[in-house]
Amino acid sequence: MSEKVRSVILLSGGLDSAANLALCAAHDQPVLALTVNYGQRAFTPECKAARALCQEYGVPHQLIELPWLGAMGGSSLTSTEQEVPQLDPSVLDDTQVTQASAKSVWVPNRNGILINLAAAFAERMNAARVVVGFNREEATTFPDNSEEFLNRATTALAMSTANGVRVYCYTTQMDKRQIVAEIRKLEYPFPFGKIWSCYHGASEPCGKCESCRRLARALQN
Repeated sequence: MSEKVRSVILLSGGLDSAANLALCAAHDQPVLALTVNYGQRAFTPECKAARALCQEYGVPHQLIELPWLGAMGGSSLTSTEQEVPQLDPSVLDDTQVTQASAKSVWVPNRNGILINLAAAFAERMNAARVVVGFNREEATTFPDNSEEFLNRATTALAMSTANGVRVYCYTTQMDKRQIVAEIRKLEYPFPFGKIWSCYHGASEPCGKCESCRRLARALQN
């Protein structure tokens, strides 16, 4: 049996990060989950979901405040002056449409900043990995969801962390339907009812943003 890898999880509470938490709990050793408040609309339900997931899997949870990241503006995820795009299910594979949606919700260097933040915790806790929730489906429009990004981030961390923290993702080569199929195989039942994937922060998911549409499609299988 291979040795379990100590890991710090970046946990937004959405499907991808929650799946990576579950897979890490099944195969490795999550020592901490970090949720970041960068001023996103969905922070309140995201944080609630992350805390519930951590309780489910018995993983310590820590909240980090980065108000300046959202305060810079420019993203519909953080600015109420911009509308979050609503997508019809029929256009989820239309690159022209999804690229426009990705541009609207892009937060400057968010994943780069969050990975470096988590890497500091990982180094301090003698954890070998930062685990992120990426997928092949969204990597087509979000370059910072790609396997190439993971590899380059790992290369940088080899020089900026004393223990050579690596960036890892269990789902980077899967689309969301494959992710759902994979976590349904786990011996411990995955708590689908505790995740939050919507870009909005209302009491219920909007069902119309790209993230909601992709989750709905994945769950249809």
